[in-house]
Amino acid sequence: MTEDLRQKEIRLRKELASLRTTNANNDRKITPSRDFSVGGLPPDTTHKAKRNSADTPDVIQLPAKKRKRTENKW
Repeated sequence: MTEDLRQKEIRLRKELASLRTTNANNDRKITPSRDFSVGGLPPDTTHKAKRNSADTPDVIQLPAKKRKRTENKW
């Protein structure tokens, strides 16, 4: 008899879990996607070219720093 009660309890737990998952799927709220129209870059933004050493007369500039390329050490 105790085995029957144990099996019944396991079956009820499984049914409860499946009901919880179906209820969670049905009750999910659909959230609207973000609207980026208000923020972000202004529409009058244009591309500005980087200055080169030849653009500034009579000045010797240091070369642009290069990023070190290291291997991924995972």
